[in-house]
Amino acid sequence: MTKKTPIDLVHLREGWIRFKNWKRFLNTIPDRNPFLKPSVRPVGTSGIFSYRLTGVNYESLSERFYKDRNKTFKRKFVEYLSQVYSELIDSEILPDGTLTKESEGVELYSLNLTKISRNYFLFNQTLFKSGLLDLIDVHDEPKGKCRTYGVPTELVKKGVEKVFISEEEKRQLIETIRKDNRPDSSDPNPTPLVRYFLSLLKETKINTSDVDQLEIEVGSFRKLYPDVIRHQGGKYDLKITPTTGRLSSVYLYSPKVFRSLLRWKGTTPMVEGDVGGSHFHFLLEEMTDPRERKMMEKDLLSPDPYLSMCGNPVGVSREDLKKSSHIFKYGNRQTKFFFGTDYDWFQYHPYTEGLFYIHLSAKYPRFTEMMSKKVITHKKHRSQFSCDVMKRESKVMVDMVGEQCMKEKLVYLPIHDGFLTLPSQYDRICEIVTECFQMETGSTPKIKRK
Repeated sequence: MTKKTPIDLVHLREGWIRFKNWKRFLNTIPDRNPFLKPSVRPVGTSGIFSYRLTGVNYESLSERFYKDRNKTFKRKFVEYLSQVYSELIDSEILPDGTLTKESEGVELYSLNLTKISRNYFLFNQTLFKSGLLDLIDVHDEPKGKCRTYGVPTELVKKGVEKVFISEEEKRQLIETIRKDNRPDSSDPNPTPLVRYFLSLLKETKINTSDVDQLEIEVGSFRKLYPDVIRHQGGKYDLKITPTTGRLSSVYLYSPKVFRSLLRWKGTTPMVEGDVGGSHFHFLLEEMTDPRERKMMEKDLLSPDPYLSMCGNPVGVSREDLKKSSHIFKYGNRQTKFFFGTDYDWFQYHPYTEGLFYIHLSAKYPRFTEMMSKKVITHKKHRSQFSCDVMKRESKVMVDMVGEQCMKEKLVYLPIHDGFLTLPSQYDRICEIVTECFQMETGSTPKIKRK
């Protein structure tokens, strides 16, 4: 172990003091059960809302941190905290309204934070030092450096409420959202298959009236709105990603609610199918233990593969397991990182302590040991192995299934490990997906209609 310098010891001591003060602060606020306060949308408000912590007074924090600043600066801090916290809290809440057990955080670019406040860096540093914001991850992207932030789970447990904004505030919000005026980045020389997908997308519409009726968190709306405008303007950004072979398009990287808004020829809602545990079908050949492979094939056919392969753990939701499985599939980060303040190391969780890894390793010890040796090598925190697996998945979902659907003139739009289609064609699409999986992996997928 490297010997600590006097400066290191001072920093550790300061970090320990901050950590104790943070815990003392938390102990003064009781937990709320359930943490999400029941709410009814007030008459006359829009469907856009923000999540707000009930156990922390944002205005009081502003006075505490910036007592020597003017009122405008303090107000800007409250506005920044409200918007960022809302988006981070949204990522902590599962579809059933419960709190996730394993946070992934939210990727936020400096460019987007600057739109909220030019003082975002100063605000973040204050929040980091006070234990009110976690910096989970940092990696490079084409747009620049991207950071993954999280709100401390301990704060969320103190209580959360929904605050709906008025129609006027919604109009003001829309004016602040920067429209994406870039030209369509779809492949200028598409293959026949990509051209087929593009022809289908051109037959889909998003009605403004459907968007207006949404009840949606403000951060998600900020992401959704520019994508809706691009789609309505005929900009689909459709192309194949070389690294993974996956299809990339507005309908794929936009918030999931985007797909629920798509209407075939402007009227018919589309349906979505999902291959449960798709990635693991392509990992079967890596399983050297015949007994484990046989168990996995059985688990992948169960009503919920993620719960089954983890032994149906009591008190653990499938959403938590699925979220936690991402790092398992992408590779093992063997270097220990320290971000933000000195006390962040208290909350560090090694790869093998992930929720999914813990439960899966109890049932599949040899398989999980093998997977833990797949080291992350890519900027997006993926191993080369995981990229190769995604290419095989894309071979099935994009190439094989797409080619057959094109021959049969079916409506089929891939979604990585799922698809969009028309209700009348759903069963036939499922048959094609099943046949292609069996040809490529030798296993039968469990397809669920969302």
